[in-house]
Amino acid sequence: MRNQGSMSITPTTNPEDLATAVRQWVHFDNVAENLNKQIANVRALRSDYEAKVLELLARQNLRTATLRVTGATLQYATRSKSTDLTWSFLEEQLHEYFRTKGATDQTGDILTFLHRHRGGKTIEYLKKTPIPPTTTPTNVAASTAATPGKRT
Repeated sequence: MRNQGSMSITPTTNPEDLATAVRQWVHFDNVAENLNKQIANVRALRSDYEAKVLELLARQNLRTATLRVTGATLQYATRSKSTDLTWSFLEEQLHEYFRTKGATDQTGDILTFLHRHRGGKTIEYLKKTPIPPTTTPTNVAASTAATPGKRT
């Protein structure tokens, strides 16, 4: 259930309501897409500056320094990051485990079991597929009314 500042939308059978809802969805989808691009760019810049600051702290022998900035302090720090747990990683490690134990390799059976029992869920969403600008419909209501119940 979403209540993050979203308005209540009451489903109706009025085609104009559908057209308005589709236009609003497209608008907010475009806004979200643009903001995500901006965020990705800002994070890349932040990462570049973080690397530069860390390099300068190390070069100037200031790894133990505490830098006071507006509303916070900055310190040189380290942390460990585990390797992502992927199916190929599991397979490699299980093969290695059985090899070092001198036991019968049951990697295939274990992975099959995990695949069958890992669970999941199906969600409904609007799939957006870009089309060439020359074929973009000018009337959302007409284009949505032309294909009722069509699902891709």
